[in-house]
Amino acid sequence: MKIQRKQSEPRALWLLLGAALLLRLVLALVTEGYPYDMSCFVAWGDKLAAEGPAAFYSEGYFADYPPGYLFVLGLVGLLRAAFSIAYESPLTYLLLALVPSLCDCAAAWLVWRVAQHTIPGSRGAWVLTAFTAFNPLMLFDTGIWKQIDGAFTLPLLFCFLLLERRRYLPVALLYGVALAIKPQALLFGPVLAACFLAAIAQEENRFRAFGRCFGGAAVALAPPLLAGMPFYGLKDLVPSLIEKYFGTVSGYPYASINAFNWLTALGGNWKSLEDTAMFGISWHTLGWFMILLVTGGLAFFAVRSVRGGHFSPLLLAAYYGLGVFTFGHCMHERYMVPGVLLTLLAAARWNDIRLYAAGFGLSLTGFINLATVYSLAGTEDEWLTSATSSTVAVLVGLAETVCFVMLLFAVWDIALHGHALPLPARAREESPAPAPQPAWQRRELLAMLGVTVATAVLSFAYLGDTTAPQNPLDATGTVLQETVTVEGDAIDLWVYPGISFGGSLQITDEQGNTLYTQELGYSTCFSWSESRLPVSSGQTLTVTVQNAQVFEMAFRDGDGNLQPVTGGGALFDEQGMVPDAISQLNSMYFDEIYHGRTAYEQLHKMPVYETTHPPLGKDLIMVGVALFGMTGFGWRFSGTLFGVLLVPLAWCFARRLTRKRWIGAVAGVLLALDFMRFAQSRIATIDIYGTFFILLGAYFMLWYCQSVLEKGVNGSLLPMALGGVAFGLGCAAKWTGIYAGAGLAILYLGVLYARWRQKQPGFWQEFRTAAWGGVLFYVLLPLCIYIASYLPYWWRDSSFSLADWWQCQVSMYSYHSNLEATHPFESRWYTWLLGLRPVWYYQNTHLAEGMKASIAGLGGPVIWLAGLGCLLALLWHQVSNRGSRAGAGVLILYGTQLIPWMLVPRCTFLYHYFPSSMFCLAAIALVLSHIRNTRKAQRIGKGLCILSLVLFVCYYPALSGLPILDWWAQALEILPSFGFY
Repeated sequence: MKIQRKQSEPRALWLLLGAALLLRLVLALVTEGYPYDMSCFVAWGDKLAAEGPAAFYSEGYFADYPPGYLFVLGLVGLLRAAFSIAYESPLTYLLLALVPSLCDCAAAWLVWRVAQHTIPGSRGAWVLTAFTAFNPLMLFDTGIWKQIDGAFTLPLLFCFLLLERRRYLPVALLYGVALAIKPQALLFGPVLAACFLAAIAQEENRFRAFGRCFGGAAVALAPPLLAGMPFYGLKDLVPSLIEKYFGTVSGYPYASINAFNWLTALGGNWKSLEDTAMFGISWHTLGWFMILLVTGGLAFFAVRSVRGGHFSPLLLAAYYGLGVFTFGHCMHERYMVPGVLLTLLAAARWNDIRLYAAGFGLSLTGFINLATVYSLAGTEDEWLTSATSSTVAVLVGLAETVCFVMLLFAVWDIALHGHALPLPARAREESPAPAPQPAWQRRELLAMLGVTVATAVLSFAYLGDTTAPQNPLDATGTVLQETVTVEGDAIDLWVYPGISFGGSLQITDEQGNTLYTQELGYSTCFSWSESRLPVSSGQTLTVTVQNAQVFEMAFRDGDGNLQPVTGGGALFDEQGMVPDAISQLNSMYFDEIYHGRTAYEQLHKMPVYETTHPPLGKDLIMVGVALFGMTGFGWRFSGTLFGVLLVPLAWCFARRLTRKRWIGAVAGVLLALDFMRFAQSRIATIDIYGTFFILLGAYFMLWYCQSVLEKGVNGSLLPMALGGVAFGLGCAAKWTGIYAGAGLAILYLGVLYARWRQKQPGFWQEFRTAAWGGVLFYVLLPLCIYIASYLPYWWRDSSFSLADWWQCQVSMYSYHSNLEATHPFESRWYTWLLGLRPVWYYQNTHLAEGMKASIAGLGGPVIWLAGLGCLLALLWHQVSNRGSRAGAGVLILYGTQLIPWMLVPRCTFLYHYFPSSMFCLAAIALVLSHIRNTRKAQRIGKGLCILSLVLFVCYYPALSGLPILDWWAQALEILPSFGFY
């Protein structure tokens, strides 16, 4: 058996590394790369291929890389020229990413070999290797950014690993290779010097040791010199290389160049080195002081570890590389890459979970660092000066510093005492049937009903007016006029337009003079507007409406009183429906002008305006309009109802996930008081429906997985079918439901694998059932539901065919893939994690002085922040060999909702994170269930609920549009990136 296992491990390793390589290459094909680096790499490769090395570094030509890697870029240039591959071609991206991708996989293989030597036969070796292979920092750096850090770091990894074995001449050669590729290798020069000096101290033959040092220096210089010779020739070789290396190092005179480190946390990003940092000290002085301090630490650790017999070049290199990145000046965002991989390799060498934890944390902070810089390239916020971006930089910089401090403690303990904390060794987990679900109790059902009713009262209160003008003057496609006489002095005109595809309203007096003109377009529908228009008592006016609907108009005097009129037809026939004040209660705001309007158009069989999303959400909004009329309450009713129903659904999901009644109650209360659930359900847009059906699909999949492990696939057809229905409804509501399908598919296949491991008889019959059930319930049934959501199109036009339906899909994809619009409240995915940039939906401009009213889409602090912490805890447990099936499931469902947004270049908003936040709540529930002290866990749960209630009360005005005093409004904007008042 042992022989068979040894034979199978390499096969599994190659599959792992092959998957990592394939993922990088796929990412390279579907993304465009960091534009500045991409343009340089392609241009350098083309120039080298066309003109040769001798003409490459021509006068005035920008090329700040040394010659080492230019040979690879030149080969790319030759291939592109030979096969006529365009710059924008995905094949260009693939060629640029190929060598670094192979180097990344080689680094993972190196971790495997070291871990197998340190902890042979342990799952810890697989854990470390898998995390290195799929490290998010390296996936982004190589696959998306398309940088060459993987190629630069690999020789450094071999270099310091061989130093552990005292192979000094190969070490010097590998260091020279790294130096030939990038000048950043100079950062590790002090570590190399410390290692060679330590060798002198440990060697009895000092003369031989000194000779090895000098010989090593000569060998290290050989690769840069040999690489530079074709470019500079023999005569100018040394001075040209010196100028190239030190010119590149000094070419960016800033405290930090988008590196989210300690200096950025202090506010030093893109600050000149001569600017004052603190206490009259410049950034330049502060940076050098910190580097000297880190170097002093290197010397201390080297000396103490040599004396104690725990000398480890890998450990010192990880410490120094990340120490200089964290505290040094002139750091770029990618300078941390070698240090992170060295930390992971050191973790394998020492089998130390603290090193692994530091590498894990630094990988995440580096990943967000790169993603931030990458996503803002070419935008107005490229220098990270906005309130949102600077907040991200500071917070991530602080987190990076904390992770380095964690590394520092591990280095101290190992270097001084040789004490390592090994990774947990856990036996391979079998797949027993899950514990039974607790029976529902009357008290529990009443509690859930009570919370749901309270949520409904809270959500439907102050939602919208139940009355509004319903009879329009419909001049769509034509011009209509009405004459009206005002029976009192008026100064203000109120107008309530309806549907318009580009029309106008004009008011003239009896002499034909134009008194007022208003353009009526997509942004004016079902929203009251107020304009100054003085009119004398008895004055007769002519109102002309062209290609638009106008539901009602009204004149008011200086005191705001409604003035009676004579005539006016449909424009003045519902004066009793005119509101006393203009607000969100009677007017559409934000994207209601798209989705709410389209619901009205579908109901009345009109051509629809909004076609960039599937129609189910608008179908459901239409139901509310059909029941309650085209009123603020009517067009928001369905969304609010689904927002209320989310609460018992979350209650049931958390209860089933943890098998604990009280945790279901905590989840229900937390979601009832969640900011995003409240605000997003009370606006007539479609996101609430997608979120509801995504969570519903996750609930049925959870039920299915538990049922399969208990009863088998054949006994789990009901949750299988219901899950397919929920998935279809989610896709028909919004395409983000398709993202959920990836998570559902992984769980569907994963539980089948777990069932196979149970070794139950008749598995292959169950496999066949799962295969046809997957096709029927998760492909064909959702497709039918999706097509059926277009029934209102067919009702309007019976000639609507499948070909028309397909054209709708093509049009939607084209719209979203080519969208280049910007918005002042757009935000990137990494800002969603902390809710840094709310969406400002509405501002009431019709209030008395000193009063303010707004509506903002805010992330709920408790679910979003506590949930993020719990997700990170679950992720750490999974990658450190201590995870669970439930934790993996939550992470999969969360990740498949969020990860696709990382690759979306179009304008995005905080509410796109709404579905993901449901699994933040699930993570909180799961972490609470893992706390062994139940009473302590319950106190934490109660504390979270109380905190949610207090915050909800404070922020209720910003979520509902309730007018408040100016000081209260200002107090709610606790971050400079909020800006919703």
